[in-house]
Amino acid sequence: MKKLIYLLFIFASFYSCEMYPEPGSQNIESFSFNIIGNQQTADAGEYLVNKIGAQIYLESLVPKTDKKFRIELEIISGNGSVDNTLIEADNQGKMVTSWKLGNETNVQQIKAKIFDSSNQFYSEFEIQATAFFLDKWNTITDGFLIGIGDMVKDTINNRSMIISGMDLYAKEGVDNKFYEWKQIQGYGYPNNFKDLEINSKGEVFGGGWNGNLYKSTDWGKTWTLISKPIPENQYNFELTITKDDYIWANKWDYGVYCSKDNGITWTKDTIGLDRQEQLGRIFTFDDSLHLAISHANLTILKTSDDGITWSPINTPEYSLTMFVTDDNAIIAQNQGGFVLHKSTNGGQSYRQVFSPHVEYGTTSWHCYDKFKNNYYVLAPGGGVWRTKSFEEFENLITFSLQHNLFIDHNGTIYASGYKYSNATDDPTLVLSFKE
Repeated sequence: MKKLIYLLFIFASFYSCEMYPEPGSQNIESFSFNIIGNQQTADAGEYLVNKIGAQIYLESLVPKTDKKFRIELEIISGNGSVDNTLIEADNQGKMVTSWKLGNETNVQQIKAKIFDSSNQFYSEFEIQATAFFLDKWNTITDGFLIGIGDMVKDTINNRSMIISGMDLYAKEGVDNKFYEWKQIQGYGYPNNFKDLEINSKGEVFGGGWNGNLYKSTDWGKTWTLISKPIPENQYNFELTITKDDYIWANKWDYGVYCSKDNGITWTKDTIGLDRQEQLGRIFTFDDSLHLAISHANLTILKTSDDGITWSPINTPEYSLTMFVTDDNAIIAQNQGGFVLHKSTNGGQSYRQVFSPHVEYGTTSWHCYDKFKNNYYVLAPGGGVWRTKSFEEFENLITFSLQHNLFIDHNGTIYASGYKYSNATDDPTLVLSFKE
């Protein structure tokens, strides 16, 4: 991105020139230039596509002068390199060189100063670039990867889709890099999705802030309005699709709704809930049951009749989230930080398996994920860990802000935080690697 800067230099402002005047020299009263190559991106260790530097508008010089100009560059962050640190202006006033990004920080900076042939200083400015690491954690501070709302992945067809703000982004293939997403504006897309879910056929469902459910069978190119899962609700709801392709919608004061025909018809809970409450994510268990955490009683509930009736099972006290592994182990996270308990007998008994340090006691809708043979756990305000069976945990990163975990079809991990309207956004931390 090029940034045009106009600077007015008046005779009285050149204090350095007054101290060390060049005999017969003349002060420039009007001077303007353009920054070249600012805000580019590239992989760490690679050259930026476009050259960087500045161009002086020679016709803006008042009075006209035969003085030669130069730019001096100093790398101040990132540990990269430039082909030339001192560049003389050509006959169009252009002073450019190539910048090879370093491998220390994502945001990299160069300080640039403009002088003339009498060593008179004219201006100082910065050129910034973003380096992406493909083998270690990235700290992303702006752009669509900040404040990710939701993500779905299709590992069979090698594609992923995210919500960022009110926009959708997608990428396909195995050779793309973690930042190579493309915005999609599918026909019929209402621009108000809160949640994304995907079924076993690769069909994507979007839960809208307006209470409607939409479906895409062509990876976001077109969207069809399916239904309003909770008829009286005009606003957002919590959406889950379980492994058996049941679609679940629920919300405080409205209860739990279930569809077994892709969202066309819905049944509603009638027994077992103390009140029409909101549940956490819903999981299939042992092929015949569904489990979910009760946000009202902080206990795990089970249903054997597709959500019509619910009953509690034994649960660690004050549990906030739960997860079910592929071999039907139940994971429950209770308060007092982020404490995980594991049951291998359907909730009859539990044992504590994990308790990392966290900066604050809270939870999230997106704390657990699985990619290939590994499970991943994000403790909000704590970090991300990898485990094969929820017995031993390998720390991948620690942090104090991020609270949502997403993994795309390539296995890239995204730990995102809040996107604020009146405060600094939390960075998104991204680790791109192959298992």
